[in-house]
Amino acid sequence: MKLTTVQKISLVFFVCTLLPAYWVANWRHTSNEVRLNEAFEREQTLHLSTDKLLDNCEKIASSQSNPYDANHQICNQGLQVHQETSQAMEALTDEEAYNDMKWYRNFFIAVLILNLLGWVIYRANLYFKRESE
Repeated sequence: MKLTTVQKISLVFFVCTLLPAYWVANWRHTSNEVRLNEAFEREQTLHLSTDKLLDNCEKIASSQSNPYDANHQICNQGLQVHQETSQAMEALTDEEAYNDMKWYRNFFIAVLILNLLGWVIYRANLYFKRESE
């Protein structure tokens, strides 16, 4: 099977678009990963802080038994924040796994856009050559 000149140029162009598409997909993946890691670290810091609060609440609860004082209310709020940070950390972990899958989608879209752009330029070049003749 022999390829025509246009087919050879198209094949070379396609191969040349793979590297920029890889760079674009990798750039988007890295930027999302950095954002997710920063958010995870913030949630983890808050989670550890509420862990300390809950430990102190257990110590205080063993010496006092008044369920309506300010310490008890603070402990309840700390427990609620602790649960929310646990859920947020789980959501960020899930989103990080989804971010890995998005890399492939971003790569495919970048290859598609670059090749469509090349095709449009090729067709425009043919059109203007025919118009000039």
